[in-house]
Amino acid sequence: MTGIYSPTKFYIETLGCQANEADSVRMTHLLESLGLEPTKDFTKADMFIVNSCSVRQKSEDKVYGWARKINQLSKKPFVVLAGCMVGSVKGDRTRYSFKELEDRTLWVDLYLSPEELFKLPRYLQEAGILPDPPGKAPSQESSPDASASKTSSLKDSPIFVDDKTGYVNISYGCDNFCTYCVVPYARGEEVSRSKDEILQEVKILLDKGITHITLCGQNVNSWGLSSEKKRQIRIGDDNKLPFAQLLREVHDLAGIEKLTFLSSNPFDFTKDLIEAIKLPKIDDYLHIAVQSGNNDVLARMNRRHTIEEFLDLVTQIKKARPSVELGTDVIVGFPQETREQFMDTVNLFKQVKFNVAFIAMYSPRKGTAAEKMFEDDVPLKEKKWRHAYLTKVWRENKPSR
Repeated sequence: MTGIYSPTKFYIETLGCQANEADSVRMTHLLESLGLEPTKDFTKADMFIVNSCSVRQKSEDKVYGWARKINQLSKKPFVVLAGCMVGSVKGDRTRYSFKELEDRTLWVDLYLSPEELFKLPRYLQEAGILPDPPGKAPSQESSPDASASKTSSLKDSPIFVDDKTGYVNISYGCDNFCTYCVVPYARGEEVSRSKDEILQEVKILLDKGITHITLCGQNVNSWGLSSEKKRQIRIGDDNKLPFAQLLREVHDLAGIEKLTFLSSNPFDFTKDLIEAIKLPKIDDYLHIAVQSGNNDVLARMNRRHTIEEFLDLVTQIKKARPSVELGTDVIVGFPQETREQFMDTVNLFKQVKFNVAFIAMYSPRKGTAAEKMFEDDVPLKEKKWRHAYLTKVWRENKPSR
């Protein structure tokens, strides 16, 4: 590719969650620092970046769909595939081979995993499509010592901000290994950022006039915990959580009017955290992924909570904060889920009355434990029926605002 491209404008297509949204903003800042200009019209871009999601097959299909659009352009841009699809084939936790992804994406020129985000300028320079900058490239790569100590090295990283809310990542990656999930592979080992870094970024946002802070992570509850300690924490127990203390410290900073955190799992939502959500500036909205209303299905998913524990947690949360609004994630049609087991999820929705629900049909993700261990034995027609039925029940039972 050397000498073929000399990009001046770039376009980023972002798929998936807020973590990807934040990563796209960081890539935008990096490319702007190199003199490139963002464009909202992909047909005018010299460089095209697809920031991919792997949570479901439909998400990956959207990436493959861009091949046709790009190949129809009169002049092919330099194409970067970033995000979780690439994370799934690079690093220590691969779901399948890098060559398999390459063979399916022959239209891609450069592959960038989430962990390599700050290497983008260097990779572009190595590809010969960007000149070396007169000063040091804006790279934020980890030192070997930092990697060995498993601490974050994202100092001075750009901060994802919209006109109302500042988003601050407090951790990256995940070690939960739910059997259906790609995140531990795509985003790697769970690493907590230091409290000093987090507070520094929050203060920067407050200085910019941002008053609503959202703390983000794949599972914020486990921030600051060792691998051993994370496994010992149980729903509703008496352990003091570093995250609960972090919430209190951020909450007390001058200038904050609202504090949100995304996302929590139920299995490590302790009494300490329940106490913390009583703080007046904590957002009324809490997102806690339940995934199923049946204990046998939850066990096959490797979720570390039971429905009885979840319902008790909801009771305690509503007692601590009566104005709370609850959101959740649910998968229907997980392998071996019977119609009767699905109806347990329906009954859960009738009982809890979630304000927000993200309902997904199960699709096997290559390389995950569920794909290896279980046959995808619930017919697509049945999955669609369950999805529609549960959606209808949710809409009929969700509280009016």
